[in-house]
Amino acid sequence: MRSAIIGAFFADDEQRRREFVKAATRLTHTDPRAEIAALAVAEAAAWIVGRKDDDLNGFPKKLQTCGNGDEWSHICRRLDEAIVANESVKDFACSLGLKDGVTGYAFHTVPVAIYAWLRHPHDFHNAVTDALECGGDADTVGAIVGALVGGSVGEDGIPNDWLCRLWEWPRTTEKMRVLSARLMRAKEQGQPQPPVSYFWIGVLPRNLIFLLVVVGHGMRRLFPPY
Repeated sequence: MRSAIIGAFFADDEQRRREFVKAATRLTHTDPRAEIAALAVAEAAAWIVGRKDDDLNGFPKKLQTCGNGDEWSHICRRLDEAIVANESVKDFACSLGLKDGVTGYAFHTVPVAIYAWLRHPHDFHNAVTDALECGGDADTVGAIVGALVGGSVGEDGIPNDWLCRLWEWPRTTEKMRVLSARLMRAKEQGQPQPPVSYFWIGVLPRNLIFLLVVVGHGMRRLFPPY
């Protein structure tokens, strides 16, 4: 999920883009397929920032350069075929064997997310909702789709009622705008910027409440109706 910002930041430097994706992926994953999937997301973000998102027909070929092997080649072919056939995101997911929901496997989440972006490159609402309706690992898929389509449409293209309902204090939308501005300055000036400060004392009760919600939700699913 963190690869999109790497791709956007290093949109004009493919070598550093690949190096940073590799380093970021290996912090948490050892499977080379995770690295391929992360690079695919970064390449999509770089494609968008490079002002190429109005010509998406060539992107599946770019996708093929992210990895090798029969499984990845099949995914790239299937994605290209789905675009030509104008398949829905749900139908594309089903063609990958995901009729019961998208699993957390990188070669499932990333292709579905990328296809949702390719199908709705300038429609944040439909891209995200179509991806989420596939079910399964919806938070991962939704985060990737949101990052990619968000790169195309910008903040103004995100439904305002969605932004107003965000509740991630102290990581507010305003904090995200500040972070975005600092990343832009770092890119333009080639100099590191100071980190965004948070009201760290507030993070502790926030995390505790979040933990209780997650645990409570998990426990609830142990009992009928499932």
